[in-house]
Amino acid sequence: MKYTAENFHLHYIPHYQLLIKSDFTTDTLIVLDESLEVQALYAYPSQTPDTDATKLLGLPFQDIAISLPLQSFTLVPSEVYDSRRMEHYQAFVQDEQLNRTQAEPINGLDITGVFQFDLFLHKRWSAIFPQAKFLADFQVVLATAQRYLPETGQVLGIHAKDKQVDLFVFQGKELQFYNIFDVEQVADLQYFVLNVCNNLGMTDQFSQVLLSGVPAEHPFMAVAQRHGKTVQLMQAHVKLHSSEPEVQAHIRSLNLMADFRLCVS
Repeated sequence: MKYTAENFHLHYIPHYQLLIKSDFTTDTLIVLDESLEVQALYAYPSQTPDTDATKLLGLPFQDIAISLPLQSFTLVPSEVYDSRRMEHYQAFVQDEQLNRTQAEPINGLDITGVFQFDLFLHKRWSAIFPQAKFLADFQVVLATAQRYLPETGQVLGIHAKDKQVDLFVFQGKELQFYNIFDVEQVADLQYFVLNVCNNLGMTDQFSQVLLSGVPAEHPFMAVAQRHGKTVQLMQAHVKLHSSEPEVQAHIRSLNLMADFRLCVS
């Protein structure tokens, strides 16, 4: 996908926001103006960015939000989390370097996520945009999911990325489970969902399945329908827009990427 709006102007760069979703196989760049109109949209293989994307990354953006995959992740109840004792959480992360371990509270759930970004991708993007604000998908996913939760019943969440899937389970408004799995195909997702069901003692369908990160016609929808009485495609709270139908359709398929701006504001 390559798109640049006719009214994209270099002298407006200080007023534009650049959103980047970087993953193991695909990078997506979105440039927004102050009215949330898409001024540019590029999606390309991570290892081989085209010339236009490289030029875009070389522009002097000031407001930049970048989402990266994680190499380590755990959740800690906020009531016992202590930011002064970060070394206590190193046993739950892959890299021993304490300066790579970060923590972010999840509003509304009284939980703090302790995590490390993928080392290679974090180094790459930090070198390009040292002033950027970095975020992890779980921040956006859990913030959005809370808008869809019923008062009772078990809800399964499936958030898909390039080669990973975040699975989470709520009982009513309470988060019971959240983990990240390596998924290459539908059979992998089905396997991990069944494991989660077995571990939680689930013998019936979930009252609802929340799906994000993929469009409705994606093969993962079949897994969601198999395990949920109803399936809801999560959508971003922030509404981006474009006058181009193809761009507008692509924006919808990106689901939660528009809400990056809420998590770094």
